[in-house]
Amino acid sequence: MRDDRTRAGATLVGMAGKAVRDLRRPSFPVDVVTPPGEVTAGRPGRYPLDLRPMTAGSVLDHERVVVTRAATGDVYRNPVSVSLYALAQHTAALAAGRHPASGGKPPPGVRALLTQAGWLRASQDDNGGWRYPVSVPRYGVRPGWYSAMAQGLAASVMLRGYAATGERSFLDASEGAVELMLRPLDAGGCSHYDRRGRAFPEECPSNPVSHILNGAVFALFGLCELSRLQGGNDHEHVADRLLDSLAEFDLGYWTRYDLRHAAPASLAYHCLHVALLNAAGRVLGDPRWPAVASVWDRYTRSPARRLRAAVGKGRFVLGERRARS
Repeated sequence: MRDDRTRAGATLVGMAGKAVRDLRRPSFPVDVVTPPGEVTAGRPGRYPLDLRPMTAGSVLDHERVVVTRAATGDVYRNPVSVSLYALAQHTAALAAGRHPASGGKPPPGVRALLTQAGWLRASQDDNGGWRYPVSVPRYGVRPGWYSAMAQGLAASVMLRGYAATGERSFLDASEGAVELMLRPLDAGGCSHYDRRGRAFPEECPSNPVSHILNGAVFALFGLCELSRLQGGNDHEHVADRLLDSLAEFDLGYWTRYDLRHAAPASLAYHCLHVALLNAAGRVLGDPRWPAVASVWDRYTRSPARRLRAAVGKGRFVLGERRARS
């Protein structure tokens, strides 16, 4: 028992020391090129976040589709990872000045996008989604679940596939993905509704609900792009619900990853929260999102707050490990 405590203490000290020493921040660049809210003529602009740094280590299989290794060691195609990579490649193509609709052979980034979009379209089930073949012990979720994050990201990929090819099936797939995303949890969907009828898209549908912030905002972006393309405003009630919930994610010194656990998020996820809120502010044209992001960003500039967050996160991780052992 003493050895276990010693190892746990060493782990906490190591994590805390790294948090204070390492002042580098994960890179999640916000798109400042595309005019806020621009989705015109069926042609979405750059994705709100430049996902290239996040997807730099993506692994492709023999069909050039992204694969992910599960905790069990099994390799599978994760719709979130596939979509993040596709959107990063689309951004790379636009950054190089190569528009998908410029005629002739699509540039490499667009071909990569269409490869991932093709797999998403072909593997989408009759409910409009992609079931995960892995469990999530943290939330008590068994294989076979749908993720609102996957649904929203895939919708964004499909819309860009539709813009690049004009194939209606991509638009249909996007609509199916969003419909399942907004379907209530108790009806087999991915959204938790409050008393005002506002949806919170659940990255990992669980009981009790987990309310994971980053997954919900990614889902919001996909919903917003499809809604605006169709001339609607279905995204507004989701945006209102998420905006109203932001205070619950604020620990006063750091942010929480979800609302089911009181533990602080990792540095990477905290920085992702800041970037997502800034991006949401541009997408929605609402200054309240970046106002919150500014407060959260200041947390990272305090060594004391970084230390406190690292220790809190370390204790949470160690507690999970003990519970599984």
